Amino acid sequence: MPIHEKSLIRPEDLHTHDELVIDGVDVSGHWSTFIESRVVSDYNEALQDEIEALPGGEYIHRCWQCGSCTNSCTVNAINPDFNPRYWIYLIRMGMESELLRDKDIIWQCVSCNKCTYACPRDVFPEGVMKATAHWLERKGHTSTSPSTHFDTVFTEQIVATGKIEESRTIRRFFQRTKQSLMQDWMIEMVKKMVSGLPVGLLARMGLATLVAPKTKDWSRASAAIQEYIDEQHEKQGEALDLVKLARQTGDTKAA
Repeated sequence: MPIHEKSLIRPEDLHTHDELVIDGVDVSGHWSTFIESRVVSDYNEALQDEIEALPGGEYIHRCWQCGSCTNSCTVNAINPDFNPRYWIYLIRMGMESELLRDKDIIWQCVSCNKCTYACPRDVFPEGVMKATAHWLERKGHTSTSPSTHFDTVFTEQIVATGKIEESRTIRRFFQRTKQSLMQDWMIEMVKKMVSGLPVGLLARMGLATLVAPKTKDWSRASAAIQEYIDEQHEKQGEALDLVKLARQTGDTKAA
């Protein structure tokens, strides 16, 4: 008999006998598969509330586990271990230790939003994946992911200049993620740019890299955007603190 969603069972919890006869019946191999019981003793009852407190996770409570998100997922098609439906289940059940076992792949969401379009309950699974990745970082369970580094570099440039200069964005992203600029695809792209783009355009691109031009009268807008970013970051921190306080005092209304 096949095991339902065998991919969700940890390999170390599956036990079989190469040779086993019971009452004269040979049940060797997969016929004798035994699934070891999973014991979870360190529930985090506030886990769902913590994810809901972060941008993108607000509607996780709507999930009814239909699996549409995982079925439509671009990453899951390549790596079956990437399973949004399962992680949402773990979050809602408070199984933090189980969730942490997959902490190194949760951030791999590519934000294609196929899951969001497929979700019949408007859970916004893509947002939940981002909220979960940020939760892992804020809790210190993972180092800052490459996608977060890119978001930070992109945001910093917008706030500072009101413009996006691609070469500076790529260069700073590589610096933050400690990657070398001398990569084969990068060299090939530069060669094609040099041979295919007008000299005037190349000169302007090079000058923009050096002087970082700003949008006219950008200072006030920059200050306003930075103030909003700081306020949102502080708000998220306060929301997480409120969830923690509510759980400690037993005041569920506070959360």
